[in-house]
This record gives sequence, structure tokens and C-alpha cells, in this order.
Amino acid sequence: MRRRWFFLAAFSLFLLGLWVLGARLGDLIPSESGRKAAAEFLGAALHPAMDFENPEMQDREHSFIEKLGRALWLTLRYALAAMSLALLMGMVGGVLGSRAWWSRSTVFLESLRVGVRLLATALRSVHEVMWALLFLSAIGTSPLAAVCALALPYGGTLAKVFSELLDEGESSAAEVIRVTGGSGFAAFLAGGFTRALPDLATYALYRLECAIRSSAVLGFVGIPTLGYEIKTAYEDGHYREIWTYLYVLLIGVVFFEWWGARVRSLLTRGVAARELGEEGSSLKALWRARGRSWFLRVSLLLLLLTVSGAWLVEDQWGAGVSWEQRMKNLDRFTGEIVPHPVREAGGDWGEFSGWLAAKMADGGAEALWRTFHLGTVAILLAGVVALVGVRFAARSLVSSHPRGVREGGVFWQKSWALALRAGAMLGRAMPEYILAFLLLRIFGPTVWALILALAIHNGGILLRLGAEVIDNTPSRASSVILAQGGTRTSAFLLTLLPFSFNRLVLFLFYRWESCIREATVLGMLGVASLGFLISDAKVAFYYDEMLLWVALGAFLVFLGDISSDLVRAKLRENGSVKRPS
Repeated sequence: MRRRWFFLAAFSLFLLGLWVLGARLGDLIPSESGRKAAAEFLGAALHPAMDFENPEMQDREHSFIEKLGRALWLTLRYALAAMSLALLMGMVGGVLGSRAWWSRSTVFLESLRVGVRLLATALRSVHEVMWALLFLSAIGTSPLAAVCALALPYGGTLAKVFSELLDEGESSAAEVIRVTGGSGFAAFLAGGFTRALPDLATYALYRLECAIRSSAVLGFVGIPTLGYEIKTAYEDGHYREIWTYLYVLLIGVVFFEWWGARVRSLLTRGVAARELGEEGSSLKALWRARGRSWFLRVSLLLLLLTVSGAWLVEDQWGAGVSWEQRMKNLDRFTGEIVPHPVREAGGDWGEFSGWLAAKMADGGAEALWRTFHLGTVAILLAGVVALVGVRFAARSLVSSHPRGVREGGVFWQKSWALALRAGAMLGRAMPEYILAFLLLRIFGPTVWALILALAIHNGGILLRLGAEVIDNTPSRASSVILAQGGTRTSAFLLTLLPFSFNRLVLFLFYRWESCIREATVLGMLGVASLGFLISDAKVAFYYDEMLLWVALGAFLVFLGDISSDLVRAKLRENGSVKRPS
């Protein structure tokens, strides 16, 4: 009954969202100019540029390949530098925000913990593009602005996840250390932190993959990464150059995804010892016999060298602007973010409520409402696509021995599974902002371009996560159905899906938070939402309005985070079912 109500509520929200956004099915059919642009754009994919398309640019001192390499290096460098700061913020915030860190609880310590958690949530509630706009407005274009714009939201995300990983880890070892007279620090370090370290490292590597995509997107607000080159080539109509930049970005993201997955697998499963220890072996002998991975060692060394290089090779972090000028810019910005009526009244904040009500009535409330529905419609569409695709992408259902039962004639199923997994990988590797930017050229200024961009990216993520859930679900009942002549689809629908449903819904809510966050930004591409108002205020230098819309976007993400946590807690409390035997 709960699941029926869930599907009914989701379907109702989907229809309501389409109505609020004014998304008509007819808008999914591109106009003649859109179809022509789509044909030209897709045709250029087969012939990516290896030189400038403009003949006048080919005689320049720097070649196209040098320009491409510089953009790629800046994208990676900003991502690595930002992640080094975010990791430091995440470790400090994760420890202070974790209950496992405090051996005893007092009102002050609990207030500190809650304060750290709220700060982490506030930092991650503002999209990195929004942070970039704020930093660019405050101190101007500079590499430091790009790094800080990435580091703050990622640091908040790492702090939240790290604290949860530390709290949810096995605590029996820490309790034993405390009972036997060990200090609270020793109990936390040896009994909690060490056990959670593989999970902490694997999540940090996953966020590094995300940081590379985000670093590319910062190019659309003026920072010279791959996104900037894509935007410039798009405005010039050089589609072959766009595809070259896209291919390089995809190769980079896919490589880091593969590398991160390999490292995460080794950290999670461990490395087998080279030889079995004998009874009575000394600690020194056991240490020599331990499992070792040269892949992990080389990866760590290269990562440290690359991060060091990302910081050391830059000699103009402030973009050549003097410290005094940056302080003047910052003073001007901090003065202009104060609402205009408050400034006119000499700092009387009693004028703020009237100004806020006027701005909300003059499009703010509608933009907030549309942003919510944009993220909701997109994630529901992505969820449906992923739910259908999971049946054909799960390896345990498309192999020649599905769920341990021998069957034949699976070539087409394996082909479909391979195509689906490849499509999902490409979808999640392509940033939503770049997808929306390109789809707007095909469909025109319609909200469907933003919906599809969010759905494609998040559908790829949900398909991968859902397939892993199905593959990791043990089920004798599904094997019995297959052994008795049942189809793979019936085994999926009757056993695997019901027992995995709650976990699939949890992933849906997890991505819904991200969709709401991204929806606050995509409006900058010209479709009415909070992002559109932010872009409008930035162009007009109305920094007080820009900060208001950014804060409203963060507030919407904050509410989404809270509601998501409540629903997931309710599902864990009342929706748990026993695993199939």
C-alpha cells in the first residue's frame, strides 16, 4: 500500500510539475532550424577538429592542440587544488560533526557538533557556479576564485558524509579501548577512524571525479577551463571544435572514474597477503607478509605530485591584482549586497521585509516554485528510465547463468546491457550544464532542454546504482522462478524489485537533492527560474538581488535535504523487509 501511494504521489507531482513549467509534449519536436542544427552538430561528432576551424586562427603562435591541452590542464588543476582544500575542510568538519569524536556529550559540545553540521549543509547548499559568481563579483576573475568556488561546496559535502560514515561505522573496537583504559582520542583513532578510512578515501575519490566535471562547468562563467572553450566554440558555430573539447572532457572523466573505481575496489576488498602467517609468527614477519598493491602506491604518489604541482605552478593566484585593489573590490561588494532600501535608510533593517516581499511578489516566488518542479520532474523522469533500464543492465540477469541458473540465447541481452551501461556512463560523465547548453540549441528556449539534461545525467547515475543493488541482492526465490521456466523479467518483477525497492527509492531521493541544486543554476541559460534571476541581477550589477536569489536557492536545497532525510528515515523505519532467502 505504501508503494502504491508513493507511485501515485510521484505521478501526481510529475503531472503538476509539467503544468507549472508549461512543458508541452509538442515542444519535444524540434523546429526546422533545430533539426538542422541537430544534424550539423551530430554530424560534426564524426569529424572532430584537430585544428582551428577559422583559417585566420591557424596561423597563430599557439596551435589548437596547445590551446586544448592548456584548457584540460586548467580544468584538472583547479579540480585537484580545490579537492585538496575540500578534503582538509571535510576532515575537520567531519570529525567535529561526528558523535564518535566526542567521548562524552555536553550541551556545549552538542551545540558545536550541530553548528558544524549546519555550516556544512549551508556550504554545500550553494552550487559551485553560484559560489563562482559571488567570488568573481567580489574579487574579480582569478584562479583563486575558481578554486574557492569548488572547495567550499565540496568541503561541506565531504564534512557531512565523513561525519555520517564515522557515526555509522562499527564502534565495538572503540568501546573496548575505552573500557580497558584507553583515551578517547586513541579509541576514536584506532577503533573508529581507522575502520572508516577505506570508506572515507573511496568517497573522496568519487568527489574528485565530480570536481573535474564541475571545474569544466566553471568555464561558462568566465574561468578558462574546458567549459569556456566549449562556450566560445558554440558561439562561433564551430561544432567540430566543440566535439573535440567534449571528447577530451569525456576521456578525462571516464579515466578518472575508472581509476577511482579501481582504487576504491582495492581499498574496500583489501589485498591478499603474499603468504599465510604461521602460528607464533612475529609482528615483523606478519608485516613483511602483508598484502601490497603497487597500483595503490603509484596512484598515491602520482596524486600527491599532481596536487603539489597544481598549487606550485600557478604564480598569479590573484590574477595580477594587488592586495589593496582586491580589498577595495571586496569592500564595494560587501556594501552593495546590503539591500538597497536598507542602504538608503542608513542601515535600518526594518526596510528589509518590505523589500523582500516586493521581490518575491515580482517573480521571486514563481521562480522558486518553478525551480522546485524543474528538479522534481527531472528526477522522476530519470527514475522511471533507470527503473526500466535496470532490468536490462544488471549483470546478474543478462549473463548466461542468471542468478545461478544456466540458460542460453543471451547474446542480444548482453548487447543491450553493454549499450545501456555505456550510455549510462556517458550520461553521468557529461555535466548537466553542458548538456542543457547543447540541448537548447536543438529544442530552442524550452524547459524541456533543462529537464532532459538533468534526467540524462541523473538517469545514468541511477541506472548504475540500481544495477549494482540488483546484482548485490541475494535471492533464492528468483533462482527458483528461473529454474522452473520463468523469464528473467518475471524474476526481476516478482522478487528482486520488491526486495530492493526501498534502497532504489533512497537513491532516488539522494539524487533529487542534487537535481534541486542543479535546477537553481540551469536557469542561467535563459529559462525562467532562480538561475535566470541570478544571471539577470549579475548583469545589472544588482548584487543585493543576486545574493537574495542565491540564498533562496540554498534555502530550497536545504528544505529538500531535510525532507529527503525525513522520508528516507520513514522508509527505513516502516518499509524494511527481510531479504529473500
